[in-house]
Amino acid sequence: MGYEFAGFQRRDGRVGIRNYVAVISAMDNMNPISKRIVEGVRGTILISDLFGRIQAGKNHEIRFRTLVGLGRNPNIGRVLIISLHSETAEALAESISASGKEVEYIAFQDKGSTLRCIEEGLRIAAKMVKECSTEKPDWHPLSELVMGVECGGSDFSSGISGNPAVGNASDRLLHEGGTVILSETPEIIGAEHVLAKRSVNQDVANNIVKCVKEMEARAKTAGFSDIRASNPAADNVKGGLTTLAEKSLGAILKAGNAPLQGVLRYGESPPGVPGFYFMDTPAPACESMTALAAGGAQLIVFNTGLGNPIANPVSPTIKLTGNPFTFVKNSDDLDIDVSDIITNGLPIEKAGERVLGEILRVANGKMTFSEILGITQSTISILGPSI
Repeated sequence: MGYEFAGFQRRDGRVGIRNYVAVISAMDNMNPISKRIVEGVRGTILISDLFGRIQAGKNHEIRFRTLVGLGRNPNIGRVLIISLHSETAEALAESISASGKEVEYIAFQDKGSTLRCIEEGLRIAAKMVKECSTEKPDWHPLSELVMGVECGGSDFSSGISGNPAVGNASDRLLHEGGTVILSETPEIIGAEHVLAKRSVNQDVANNIVKCVKEMEARAKTAGFSDIRASNPAADNVKGGLTTLAEKSLGAILKAGNAPLQGVLRYGESPPGVPGFYFMDTPAPACESMTALAAGGAQLIVFNTGLGNPIANPVSPTIKLTGNPFTFVKNSDDLDIDVSDIITNGLPIEKAGERVLGEILRVANGKMTFSEILGITQSTISILGPSI
């Protein structure tokens, strides 16, 4: 008998490991009102961003796709959208509700008052949370789980303990028929040929190489004459990494050894075929994890060598380290310690089993430290200037 978890069945066929009410701020000027509503109603989470007004072209496409994907994430039971005007709210609500979710919205310009918006938002959110509280999870196979893998603050331990342990857990999930998404395009530069060789066909191989070339071109436009020369970053060097290849080869270990099924756009969901996917995202953790959550990941496993406090509000984020010094300093941020790979020779297979065990516990309702502390942030990438 395979592994199972208790999840919430959604109308679109996916299964959530949480049953949140999401309050989505449709644009930056609605963030404070949305935050007040979330602060007033337990059981809600805030999905916000720093941009939103007058986005054009690729920026608009990415932002809209990401907000819709976050609203559709199976961890979300119901959605309340807060917008300046009804046009934006209606477009988001229509796209999210296509997944079968109940969606309501409040348009500030229709209400004409901050206090009226907050008051109505509190009332709607409280009603939604009460409805969600009556819903009970059912047992589902691990094949229903989509997991994002992330790393940050990479150091000497990342490639020899933390990331290999996550990779072993990824292989175990994939063996059960689940899905794993690796992201952070700048973090695979110098190792893209390895992923290309693991691709299921030449089109996928070409796409992974194309992602890297396009990221390098965007970096030059932004002022990096050579993004390869800027990696490893200062904190990575301080942590013992010496070359870009060392960092990148360590980073891709998080995804295990399975064939690469496809390359996803920022915030895009896998096409329904389980397996290992790569998502084209920037390296900063908030932007990358927001894209993973928008792509449908019910949880994220985040390895950090030097320490990183942040997590995603939609997808519970399991933080771990393979650095014994970091675990001592950051023990109240970290959910798993696999540093005994280094200190006691713990086999990678045993560490992967430990990580999978925590994945199962979190999927079954155990809270992560970041959930308990509320240290979460959603941030959507932009490709060009805000107009």
